[in-house]
Amino acid sequence: MVVAAFTPNEKHVMSATITRSNLDGTIAVLSLDMPDKGANILSSHVLNELEEHLDALENEDDLKGLIISSGKPGTFIAGADLREFVASLDADRADIVGLCRRGRLLFSRLHELPFVSVAAIDGICVGGGAELAIACDRRIVSQSSATQFGFPEVKLGLFPGWGGTVWTPRIVGLYNAVEMITGGESIDAGQAVQMGLATQSVPPEKLLDAAIRMIHQESESGSFLKDREQWSQPIEMSETELGFLGVTAAGFIEQKTKGHYPAPLAALEVLLGGATLNPQAAGELESEEMANLFGSPVNRALLNVFFLTDRNKKQIGAHQNPAAIEAVGVIGAGVMGQGIASANIRRKIPTLLSDTATEALRKGIQSV
Repeated sequence: MVVAAFTPNEKHVMSATITRSNLDGTIAVLSLDMPDKGANILSSHVLNELEEHLDALENEDDLKGLIISSGKPGTFIAGADLREFVASLDADRADIVGLCRRGRLLFSRLHELPFVSVAAIDGICVGGGAELAIACDRRIVSQSSATQFGFPEVKLGLFPGWGGTVWTPRIVGLYNAVEMITGGESIDAGQAVQMGLATQSVPPEKLLDAAIRMIHQESESGSFLKDREQWSQPIEMSETELGFLGVTAAGFIEQKTKGHYPAPLAALEVLLGGATLNPQAAGELESEEMANLFGSPVNRALLNVFFLTDRNKKQIGAHQNPAAIEAVGVIGAGVMGQGIASANIRRKIPTLLSDTATEALRKGIQSV
């Protein structure tokens, strides 16, 4: 997700990212191709464009379906614009809740169109891009090795905040949703089909044709409408089963994170709590709980690590001779310091961990 303000009627001065075309006069195609970027990201500008297209589409009764695709081979949507994200870290709680709600309601409009919507996914589809895709009625994925679908938000100290915790468990089941969202790992095309996240996988060159066929099939059968009705209800699960899942998942998360990262457990609580509610109430729970994590010290630290890692990848020669590093010094024995120290120790690099507080250093060494 991205938390930057966007308004319905904002004047655009930037180049368009989303272009619309029509096939046979009955199928609309929205193709994302962000100018001067190697990958599509969901900036506030792009979200404004999407809103304008949905305004037009919802009034077109002669359409059989909508396809959302990417004009960039090998990449669908690589998440949100994290620089806009960082710019909103100090926003008030009410603003964070409102901005999460706005993005979620924008994506949920795909469920309200008078025809079926299909996400044709080739390549990376993560974060906000995965939330956009999960809001569509159907998803088709390419069999490319580059195709990955996931919710990595917990790695930034958050969880999906644009409806990902609402629609994912309703589509793939609560157990699968808990594993995907609290773990933050992506799945490939085959796993997506096996899980029920995607209807089918096809070679990249046949993706558009498969989406067209699916629209005609769904238009005839109307099965997407039955799914919409089912997904609009609370998830059917007994209290015993819900409790067992909660205890089991919480234990696994605690073992994995050692209690240092609050996002996976917070995501679990939102998923379990939202399962017993209708989508609207579950979405409000998601937005409210997101505000508890957004801008937290852990969130800020993990964002900083992300940008430092990204910059390091782009530096020429940064990884050409790792054997030349003979020792590492880490200042600060907190969560981030422990992680950095552990990573170097696993690589058998002598590591010095230091901290101004003796007790913090003791706990840091014990954790490492």
